[in-house]
Amino acid sequence: MTVSDVRKSIMKNMRRDTLALIVLNVGDGDAIIVNFPPKHGKKACAVVDCYDTKKTIAALEVLEPEVIPVICATHPHYDHTKGLSKLIKWCVMKDIPIEQFWDSGFRHVSKTHYDLIQLLREHPDIKFFYPTSGFEYTINKVRMLVLSPSIHLKNRYDTFGININNASIVIKLEYPPRDIAQYYRSREEASEKDLAEEERIRQNTIILGGDAQFSAWARITDEFPELQRTQNRGQMIDPDLIKHRPLRCQVLKVPHHMSKHGISLEMLEVLRPRYTIGSCSNDSSHGFPHELTVKAVEDIRRRNTDKGMRFTGHRDNNQRCGTIMALFKGAGTRPLVYSFGETVTKNAPLPKLD
Repeated sequence: MTVSDVRKSIMKNMRRDTLALIVLNVGDGDAIIVNFPPKHGKKACAVVDCYDTKKTIAALEVLEPEVIPVICATHPHYDHTKGLSKLIKWCVMKDIPIEQFWDSGFRHVSKTHYDLIQLLREHPDIKFFYPTSGFEYTINKVRMLVLSPSIHLKNRYDTFGININNASIVIKLEYPPRDIAQYYRSREEASEKDLAEEERIRQNTIILGGDAQFSAWARITDEFPELQRTQNRGQMIDPDLIKHRPLRCQVLKVPHHMSKHGISLEMLEVLRPRYTIGSCSNDSSHGFPHELTVKAVEDIRRRNTDKGMRFTGHRDNNQRCGTIMALFKGAGTRPLVYSFGETVTKNAPLPKLD
């Protein structure tokens, strides 16, 4: 499929209620754009990390957002925050309002991070948050649910310390959002069958893993457990009818550029993503993606014919995808995943999404 064919396919499948995830090909770093269905009639994009300002701005110029609901720095490593200050200045210059800025709260001594915080202090109209697990923000039927850092990990930032990668903000996008049970109903008003039918409503789910490593994922599984049978005779929900698996996702942006410390096979078995995206460089000095992580992803695949793996860059020319876009057209539909194949130095040939 040529780039022109890709663009035509995207335009064909793009509707006003479509959610788009764009993982830009920026080499050894992260730059992610989430294009939401319009918020109050306005085009809206969130930005999660920004290593390459030029490429991120070029993509936003095509998408033409009228509002930026969230800019998130998952953690203060240079390969995730390098371009954020310039991005914020560009938004201010273009008069594109930024509603919220999310920071992990990890105290980092780098000049890049210090300058970023100082810049945000000059713009009090941008609401500043240090979100922890369980924090939610809904943007036009898309719920941004923070899975990490936990309070336990965050309390260690200034005391016992924690690896800076484990400070990462991990975000789950749910579209449309749903709850485990309709607790506003009484036992008499709602049967287990009603609740089960409600829970079967299919949902689009994305997890953006930042650079989270084993300690973060251990806390995530503890704080977002799957539904288990208990000895409580009065429980309203039958686990045999309702499969509550809050960490299952359709698309996983694999943490830490698919290093061997970013995620384990056991965690992947909990997440069970249909598609995985690795933000990697063609010539990674760290050897990413790591063979162990690639094999773990292969192991949990449902179909051997389609491993569902995409890499922005890779040592193997045949594995390089360039910028990757996933479209979510509505509940009950599989995401459509596209690759643009451009190099790090070229802008992704995104189509205008009206």
